[in-house]
This record gives sequence, C-alpha cells and structure tokens, in this order.
Amino acid sequence: MKIEDKRITFPKSLSFKYAGKIVEETKTHLTLEGENEESYLKIFTPFRGVAKLVLYENDRWVDAETLSSIGNFDFSSLGLENMPDLSLDGAKKTKGKTKGKKK
Repeated sequence: MKIEDKRITFPKSLSFKYAGKIVEETKTHLTLEGENEESYLKIFTPFRGVAKLVLYENDRWVDAETLSSIGNFDFSSLGLENMPDLSLDGAKKTKGKTKGKKK
C-alpha cells in the first residue's frame, strides 16, 4: 500500500470495499483520494473477514483500530505479506468521483 497526501494506492488483487474518489486505475492497482470522513478502505481476507479498515480522518489515512498512520502497517500480521509491487505501470484510466465496492 502506498500513501501520498490524500491518496492511497493498493493492489486490486485484494478483496476490498471502498468509498472515495477514484483518481487512477490500472489493471493491477487502484488509487483513491480521501474526500471526507465517509471515505474508507476495507480490506478482507478469506479466513478473517475484515482484515483491516482504513479511514480518512483529519486529512489523512489512518488505521481504524489505532487511529495512527496506516503508512507503517505490517501486512504480514494479516497474512498479506505477499502483496504485489506498487509500481504503477500499465495503462492508466482516470475516472470521476465514485463510490463503489469490489469483492
């Protein structure tokens, strides 16, 4: 996962739901921009249900459990240590403001 200012980039290979503005989308990654307190990213694992909830609060992305910056989160504790590389190669598509979900 990569966080820059109001934007959070994560692999589409994860099972997730989100609310926020899609600013970039490639075949492998999705970048959301936090808009308000309703923006979130919910990451699921098949064996734990909700693995991690990331909220956009006070103009930054935080871990919902600790309210600390999510940038230093260790995904190996969730069994997600083999997350794909976050290089953003591939065709990029820009989309407008969207709220949606993917499983």
